[in-house]
Amino acid sequence: MVKSREFIAKAEESTEADAENVAETVEAAEVEEAKPPWKPRTKLGDVMGILNQKAIEVSEKVRPVPEIRTGDIVEIKLEVPENRRRLSIYKGIVMSRQNAGIHTTIRIRRIIAGIGVEIVFPIYSPNIKEIKVVSHRKVRRARLYYLRDKLPRLSTFK
Repeated sequence: MVKSREFIAKAEESTEADAENVAETVEAAEVEEAKPPWKPRTKLGDVMGILNQKAIEVSEKVRPVPEIRTGDIVEIKLEVPENRRRLSIYKGIVMSRQNAGIHTTIRIRRIIAGIGVEIVFPIYSPNIKEIKVVSHRKVRRARLYYLRDKLPRLSTFK
């Protein structure tokens, strides 16, 4: 009979231990519910895109860039790196636009002294102080490279 009493005593101890285990599992479940939902990791390929987008947003806050399309006549005020106080003004027709995030460029064409001059400007460059769209010409091409072979009057404007 002694053995049966020990068995009863052990059974009572095990039920108390089970009650403690149940309490611990309930607390653990509450802790798990308190965790924020799973957040997907950013892939390594996306990191450069995210950094590029942030750089564009910072640049847009400093100097907003108007919507520039092919065929627009734009006026660009550029600070010359050699002489920090002097602003150069370039006016011309947008021949092309290369979209590359923070490295986006536009190609401007202008006739100067009877010679066609093309200059490539990075849109988000800190040296550019202002970009103003003067007017828009209706064009049917994304790249106006054919202006190189046409008469100079097509690249001339007031």
